[in-house]
Amino acid sequence: MATAKPASPSPPPSTAVVPAANTAAAADKPAVEQLLEVAEDEVVIDFKPNAKCRADLRLRSLHPSLPVAFKVQTSSPLKFLVSPPRGAVQPLSSASLRVVLRPQQHAPASFPRSRGDRFLVLSSLSAAHLDSSASSSAATGGTTAIRLRVFFGGPYLLRLAAEAGDAAAVRLILRRQPHLLPLLEPEAAVPDGAEQWAPLHAAAARGDTGEVRRLGPDSMGARDREGRTALHVAAAAGEAEAAAALVDMGADAAATDARGRTPLDVAREKGYQEVVDVLERWELVMTAARRGDLQSLESLLSKRAGVRGRDQYGLTALHLAAIKGHCDVIALLAGSGCMDIECEDVEGHRPLHLAVEGGSAEAVELLLDMGAEVHAATRRGATPLQMAATIGVTRPSRCWCEAVAPNEAAASGFVHRVLVFLLDIVCVDSWCPLLNPELFILCNLYQESR
Repeated sequence: MATAKPASPSPPPSTAVVPAANTAAAADKPAVEQLLEVAEDEVVIDFKPNAKCRADLRLRSLHPSLPVAFKVQTSSPLKFLVSPPRGAVQPLSSASLRVVLRPQQHAPASFPRSRGDRFLVLSSLSAAHLDSSASSSAATGGTTAIRLRVFFGGPYLLRLAAEAGDAAAVRLILRRQPHLLPLLEPEAAVPDGAEQWAPLHAAAARGDTGEVRRLGPDSMGARDREGRTALHVAAAAGEAEAAAALVDMGADAAATDARGRTPLDVAREKGYQEVVDVLERWELVMTAARRGDLQSLESLLSKRAGVRGRDQYGLTALHLAAIKGHCDVIALLAGSGCMDIECEDVEGHRPLHLAVEGGSAEAVELLLDMGAEVHAATRRGATPLQMAATIGVTRPSRCWCEAVAPNEAAASGFVHRVLVFLLDIVCVDSWCPLLNPELFILCNLYQESR
């Protein structure tokens, strides 16, 4: 299938074009006044294979007192019929034309905007001028011309473009014919049974940031049959704002499609530098969080870099800062409200889980101070407290101990297990329960629970 070129600005309203005459003639004669206007800026045809396809045009006379003669020509007379091909429009009145595309077995060679099909609407106060050659009409100065391009759309071509992953063509069709959007919903019937895009894919393809934000939370992980996420589609369509919105809502910026390409790979292939910048900034955010580079992170945030994006494991910048124990980065990301302190990776690990795993008592205490849930369970049922007991907490903080209700902890055996572990290492670590307030609190919790 021939695909459409990347999105281009919509054509301006149809206006009269005066054929260029020689310079001397142009100097001697005043410019020809526009006589007609066409309500449509393009000939829009809903294409169906092996069927006649029609489009209507509406002409309006701009002359206040005389009828305006018109004649319609096409660059593809074997494909198109125009009814009526010529006529006259009464002063300040309107007339309707019908363009008919003869049945075509195959989809247009280029769509939605045809590269080779054009229409020319000639107008004059004298019908005789319309029968003259273009050059002679221009010489007499009595004819104006309006040029129209052909736009092929409709359900058939929309589905064809969607199935081929031609995001640019989908975007153009939906911008011209937004009523076709429901056809891209998963439950829409498809002749060959191919999997269709989710509504989020379609919204990303046409750059509808508002719709992307509305749909995103419920269908962020949706993929088409080629393994493309909505972020892949936004990257392929060059929709930087939609891509930024998806990253900001936590889209997996490292997801790969069936061909192993990430959204960044797709944007680079297509040459969409704005999208590349959006996705590269997300990678820089992850790197800065992992390294504890607070200055770089602050600079990226000032440039509205997305911080909620995730890698292939579902890890966010906050997860990386937590496992590395970078408290200043944690404070920036979570304390400013940029990120949810309870965000989860694909295994259900929250930042507190990873702070425990990383062995940073300071990061654990900071997250607990910020309200992190000590009993939050992963997909396998592990809580931060369990992980602390299993891995071994050598410096439990007062916040850590006070976050556990004594009876609840005792019932689950968590305090006992942590206490036994700590008592096992007292000799090695030279701790004394009576001198260490954190361990003393833990001992008291254990005694109260017995």
